[in-house]
Parts: sequence; structure tokens; C-alpha cells
Amino acid sequence: MALSGFTAEGSDEINMISEGDRPKLAKSRLYRVVIYFLISLVLILGLTGCNSLEDAVEKAKPLIPKGYNVVHIEQVSDNSGIVFYTYNDEISAGIFIKNRFGWDWIGSGIGKLVTYPEGLQWRYAELEDKAKTRYSVYYGKVANEDIERVTVTTTDGEVAEGQVVETEELKLWYAFVNHPQIPSVNADIVGYSEDDKVLYIFSQPKEK
Repeated sequence: MALSGFTAEGSDEINMISEGDRPKLAKSRLYRVVIYFLISLVLILGLTGCNSLEDAVEKAKPLIPKGYNVVHIEQVSDNSGIVFYTYNDEISAGIFIKNRFGWDWIGSGIGKLVTYPEGLQWRYAELEDKAKTRYSVYYGKVANEDIERVTVTTTDGEVAEGQVVETEELKLWYAFVNHPQIPSVNADIVGYSEDDKVLYIFSQPKEK
């Protein structure tokens, strides 16, 4: 009987200890699950962006109007890039930005190019990311092969030095400006030769 009573008392004690530890075990398991979830979330979010600008351009293909083809990809800064698309005589430019998850597509500008006077063709695009940051850019084609440099002077006096890029098919150019230009034709655009001779001027009459 004593043995039987000892056994019963020991069994109750074991049950009491197990019940007391259950909340701790549950918390421990919950902690592990939360850590695993956070690690998995970081990994998943890391895969949502693109590690390279080229990967981002490839991923954005379904967002480009049908018929347009990539002709040039250029990283503008550590966290921004521009890609040019062409379709017949038309041209489009897309903007990408880099965040902690990779490269993201902002959007692209499309429309008719200003082709007069001869020598430089251009258009203006204003795009906005999810954080409401605006990207204002002039871009287009260099028709006169002697043009090696382009500047854009905005209505508020900013002078943006353009970048001229050579591709296998085209000679392109672009210039980012700090503030939106509406109307965009109020800016002065000048194309220069290698020795700084003016070969192209677009300048609308300004209101006094």
C-alpha cells in the first residue's frame, strides 16, 4: 500500500510539473515560430526586388507597350537607372530606383518627339514613385552626329548637363532636372559640338 501510495503521489507531482511548464513550452514554441516567420519574411521580401538593373528591366517587360524594344540600359547613380525603348521612330524611357529590396520599376514616358529644329529630338517625362518622389527628365535622340553635349536650362534658371550615350543603333541623350517643367517646352535646350560650338537651339519666346 505504501508503495502504491508513493507511486500515486509521484504521478501527481509529475503531472503538476508538466502542467506548470506547459505555458513556458508554448511561449518557447511561439517564439521560435515568430523568429522563423520573420526570417522567412525577410527572405521573401528580398526576392521581390531585383538584384541587378538588367533583371529589373527584364521583369518590367510586360509593363512596356507592345512593340517596344530595349535599346539601352544605363545606371544613372547608385540608386537610379534609366532604360530606353524604341518602336519605329518613337522612343520611350523608363525609370528604375533601388531600395533595400532591389531595383523597382517606377514607370515610363511615351509620346511624340519634338523634332524641330533639326539636329536633336526630345520629349519630357515626369514620373513618381510610391513615396511620391518625382523624377523629371528630358530625353531623346541625337540626329546630328556632331552633337556631343546637351544642356537643358529650365524656367527657374537651373542648368542641367545632359548625358549623351552611344548605342549600336542610335545616339541618345537624357537630362534630369530638379523640378517639374510645365509646360516642358519653356525650357531652353542646346546641343554642342566637341569644341563647344552651338549646333542646336530650342528656345521658345519667354513672357516678360
